[in-house]
Parts: sequence; C-alpha cells; structure tokens
Amino acid sequence: MSSHSSTLTPSQKALLPKDKHDSAAIAHLSTLPESTIAHLVPELLTWVQDINWPIAALAASFLLKYPHLLVVPVREILLGGDGEWKHNCLVYLVDEMPLEQLRVLRPAVERIAESSTEGEREFESDEVARNILEK
Repeated sequence: MSSHSSTLTPSQKALLPKDKHDSAAIAHLSTLPESTIAHLVPELLTWVQDINWPIAALAASFLLKYPHLLVVPVREILLGGDGEWKHNCLVYLVDEMPLEQLRVLRPAVERIAESSTEGEREFESDEVARNILEK
C-alpha cells in the first residue's frame, strides 16, 4: 500500500480492493461519484504495480475513466524508482490517455525515452516511451 493510504478515512479505505482478487471492489467503485474516486486514485494505482495480479487490468481500465485525475500521481510514478510500475503505467495508462493528459506527461515520458535508467531499460520502458512519443 502507498503512503497515501494513511491519509484516507476508514470509510474511504473500505472502498479499496482488499486483495488482488477483489474485482467486486473495482466494480463497486464504478457506482461512486468522481469526488470520491479522486481521493482513491493514488491507492488504486498501486494495483497496477504488477499487471499479473487478477485485478490489475480491471484497475487500469477503471482508472482510465478519469485521465485528468491520473496526471499528477502517474507523473510521480514515472519520476520514481519502480521500473515495473513505470512500465505498467506507460503501457496500460499513459499510452491510452487522451492527448490533453499526454501533453502534461510528455516531459516525464521524454526523459524515460531519452535518458533511461538501468531499471527502466530492464522493463523496456524506454522503448514503450519512444512508441508513445511517436503517436
């Protein structure tokens, strides 16, 4: 769980998936207003850390309904040190975002494409970033 989870209220935490198989929680989130979802986005992004988790693709698909809420937390991930999480965010979120959000994330994506770290190259994030920039 992210450090953000400590700032959530107990009722907000109760809305989050309990484990990697909790697809019902993702389905329930679809019934909630955007104002509620906005507070949960950083924590929901943690479910995209490992795309092999059963709810990872569901979480990514759900989050893409709110691309404007993803820009800041995804930029933080792209600037961070978790190579696999960056790769998953690039493939399953950034590559699917509307142009308006891509423009904001472009500097972080360019940095990965042009000056990738060893961890980014290990997960081929540099190649994914270059493909995103060519769109």
